[in-house]
Amino acid sequence: MIQTRPTFPALPMEQTADGEERLCGIEIEFAGPTELETGSLIAKEFGGTVEDRGDHSVVVSGTRFGDIEVELDISLRKRDDLPFLKEGLDAVRGLIPVEVVTPPLRREQLEEFNTICTGLRRIGAMGSRSGVLLGFGVHLNPEVVASDHRFTLDTITAYALLERWLRDKEQVDTTRRMMPFIGAWPKAMISDLVNNRNDSLADVMRMSAVHIKSRNLSLDLLPLFKHAEPDLFADLFDIDDKTTARPTFHFRLPDSRIDEADWSLWQPWQLWRQVELVAANRTLLAALQDAWKAHDAAWFERGSVWINTIDTLLQDHDARADI
Repeated sequence: MIQTRPTFPALPMEQTADGEERLCGIEIEFAGPTELETGSLIAKEFGGTVEDRGDHSVVVSGTRFGDIEVELDISLRKRDDLPFLKEGLDAVRGLIPVEVVTPPLRREQLEEFNTICTGLRRIGAMGSRSGVLLGFGVHLNPEVVASDHRFTLDTITAYALLERWLRDKEQVDTTRRMMPFIGAWPKAMISDLVNNRNDSLADVMRMSAVHIKSRNLSLDLLPLFKHAEPDLFADLFDIDDKTTARPTFHFRLPDSRIDEADWSLWQPWQLWRQVELVAANRTLLAALQDAWKAHDAAWFERGSVWINTIDTLLQDHDARADI
C-alpha cells in the first residue's frame, strides 16, 4: 500500500517581507502523454478550459489555481546544439519533455496540485529514469522573502554549501548530469560566497558574474538577479538566453520521477526545505562555512568527506529534513 504524505511541511520563513504568504511555482517535465492529453487531464482534475495554441503549446485557463501551461520544453525547442532536434519535434517526441508550468501556488494549493502526479502516471507519463536519453527534471520556483533580505542571501550560501549533498541524497540521474541543463555551481563560487560577507543581492551578483556563464545550473539565480537589479543585470551578465525576471529562486536539481509510484512533489519540496532550514539556522550555517574552509584547503580531500561532514552537522544541530 502506497503511503501518502498528508502535508507539505512549512518553510522556516512562511511570509515575504511584506507579510504575504510566500508562493511557489512548479514545473514538471515528462514524456508519454501529448500536450493536449495532459491539458485535458488537468482540466478534468482542477477545472478550466483547454486551449490549443499550436506550436506544441496548450493552456488550461480558469483552473482553480489559475492558468496552467502545457508545452514541449521551450528551452529545448530553441536550442541548436542538440543533434536529435534536427529530425523535428514530432519525430523525437519521446526525447523532448512535455512541461507543465503552474502559476505561483500557496502551500495548500501545492499539496492539492500534487495529486496530478497520480493522474499523470495513469495516462503513461515517463520520468527521467525510464530511458537512457530521458534527461527530464522538476523545477521549484519558491518566492524570496525579499531580494536584499538577510535570509535570501543566507539561502544562496546555504545552497552552495549543500549542493553536492543534495545531489547525493537525490541520486541525480547520470543522464541528467550529461544533458546541458544541470551544471553544478563552480567550486570557486562556493568559496567566494563562504569567504565574503555579501550584504546585498547586488554584492552577490557582482561576485557571481565571475563564475556564472549560463542559466543551466541546479539553482538558477538569474531570474532573481534580473528582477532585483535589472540595470546591474544587463551590465554584468552577457548570456544569450531569455531570462524572465521574477522574485524567485529557480531550483532545478531533482530528476523527474513522475512514473515512480512512491514519488511526488513532496520529495523536491523537502530538498528545497532542507536548504532553507540551514539558512534559517545561523549557528549551523556558520559551522558549515567553517567546515567548508577546511575542506577547501585540503588538496586531495574527496567529495564524499564533505557529504559526510554535512550529514554530521545536520544531525548535531537537529536540522535534518525528512528526505
